[in-house]
Amino acid sequence: MTNLLKRLDSSPKNYVGMLQIHGTKVVAVDKKDAEGSIENCDGLLTRNPNITLRISVADCIPLALFDPTTNSICLVHAGWRGLYKGIISKAINLMVKKYGVDPSGVIAEIGPHICQKHYEIKSDVAVFFPGYPKAIKSIENRLFLDLAMVAKEQLIESGLKAKKIIIDHQCTYEDALLPSYRRGDFKKRIYYFLKIPDSP
Repeated sequence: MTNLLKRLDSSPKNYVGMLQIHGTKVVAVDKKDAEGSIENCDGLLTRNPNITLRISVADCIPLALFDPTTNSICLVHAGWRGLYKGIISKAINLMVKKYGVDPSGVIAEIGPHICQKHYEIKSDVAVFFPGYPKAIKSIENRLFLDLAMVAKEQLIESGLKAKKIIIDHQCTYEDALLPSYRRGDFKKRIYYFLKIPDSP
């Protein structure tokens, strides 16, 4: 499986972005939405091969979904709030409803994000993830959350196969070339793009 997410120097023609708010709104887009951004949105999907989806992140997970059977894609912004609120299952369900996707055939890529050892949380956040005890590590009375582990488990719960889930373990906090909110990059973001892959 090749990487779905791409980093480009500039936005390509016919891109659609989103003004993210750590919510669960997922929107299907087409040519009419090109060259703009959807407000209050944290997930985009399309089946138009001429549309490129865009996301901006600085520690949160950029999640790419691709179904080869229906040739549809979905791009999701997933921080702890989105994971807790169920944006992954909402995105998968919308792919099923709109395009007739079978989740077991979907390929997922969890892009670069802050790794667990640098993602300290408080107990008021930990209580939102009782079903994922292995994703929370306690070290000297400090709690650390593994966003990718939660995301992977939620993808599997939504019907995806574990062998079709790619995890990029590049840590935004550790890599100085990537913006990290936890490292102090409060305004910087990095853009990732997702387009329907060309047929082999």
